[in-house]
Amino acid sequence: MKLLKSNAIRKAAVAPALGLLLGGLFTIGAAGVASASEAGAAARPSSCNSLVSNDWQTEATCGHHNGGSYRAIAVCTDAESGRVQHFYGNWKQSGPSFAYCNGSYRTTSAGIETSVTNHTR
Repeated sequence: MKLLKSNAIRKAAVAPALGLLLGGLFTIGAAGVASASEAGAAARPSSCNSLVSNDWQTEATCGHHNGGSYRAIAVCTDAESGRVQHFYGNWKQSGPSFAYCNGSYRTTSAGIETSVTNHTR
């Protein structure tokens, strides 16, 4: 008889605690979904191109910002040491972003970095 009473007490305590735990998890999940929909969906820019403009400059553009932003990357090599370094342009949502090699660095190649965040604000 004592075994039945202790099991009944255990069940009586566990069931409400489990219910609170699961209820809390569902509430957190629902709140996360609500805030994501309120903020609106942002996506990476699309229809993007990058090019080497000259020995010191690269250029990057995207056709659609989709709520995000983009910037040019210049991959540059030092003429004397052969060291490679990346230089970055300004974040943009429209128009070209330019990146420049500094000092004795010369443009090796061009790239583009995209982000779902609007960094231009």
